[in-house]
Amino acid sequence: MTTNEPRHGKRNDYTPGVRPRTARQDGARRLTPGYLADLSDTKTAQATMGMTNNRETILTPTKGRKVRLIQLTLKQHNGSDGLHWAEVYWGTGAVIADGTAIDIVRVPDQGEGSTRTWARGAGPVSAKDEVLSVRFTVAPSTIIAAIIEYTEER
Repeated sequence: MTTNEPRHGKRNDYTPGVRPRTARQDGARRLTPGYLADLSDTKTAQATMGMTNNRETILTPTKGRKVRLIQLTLKQHNGSDGLHWAEVYWGTGAVIADGTAIDIVRVPDQGEGSTRTWARGAGPVSAKDEVLSVRFTVAPSTIIAAIIEYTEER
């Protein structure tokens, strides 16, 4: 018998890998292959906003649920209005400092801007029944469309 021949179904030089248990953040799901392959619980919503620099609710979760954001895309339509900055946050506060900040999105003239794309189960998560809000630092004079990709959790 040579040193690398199988003995009881395993190679003699086989050493099992050690997988340390990783700490999970509050509410984070364990990422298993079955969970990653199943995209059926991903939801998409659309909203339109603009012509004000007041806070606007663009997504309200199902009662008793949390929302985990995957990506938010903002697109400027219908004419030239210049560059805009949008504050994206959880809650009903008047400005981003009053809620839980997610991102500040740059929306170029006649273009689109988006938040980073988070991996499944890794994006920012709201509290139960907490809305997703957007506020522009300067009121746009055109309509801004939003496309929200998210999942709902208990």
